[in-house]
Amino acid sequence: MILDLNGLIPIEAIRSYYIDLITFGIDILAASVIIISVIMALISFLKILKNPIKDQTMDKESIRLRLARGILLALDFEIGSDIIKTMRIPGIKELLILGVIVTIRIVLSWSLSKEIDRHNKMT
Repeated sequence: MILDLNGLIPIEAIRSYYIDLITFGIDILAASVIIISVIMALISFLKILKNPIKDQTMDKESIRLRLARGILLALDFEIGSDIIKTMRIPGIKELLILGVIVTIRIVLSWSLSKEIDRHNKMT
């Protein structure tokens, strides 16, 4: 009995499928974190509108920082997703693109972290 290898699915296709599936899940998770953070920030903002203006200023800053933390978490998920995506096609061009994307996201994460630290030192 001869085994027909032409009908089999190549291991590369299986690996690519699962990598795409995993990165899609991570992207959905990152989007969910952003959506939940925005909704929570909006609800918190609407709740503080009845407070005096002086109290609103501090509350607004806290809301903004919670939103920044959510965005920071989502950025971390996206960096991980990009790294995993590069495993699918690890060519020089893809590595350079990954490097640029990761650099941009790290700069964004760093600036958000600095803003959060600055606020924590003020309070």
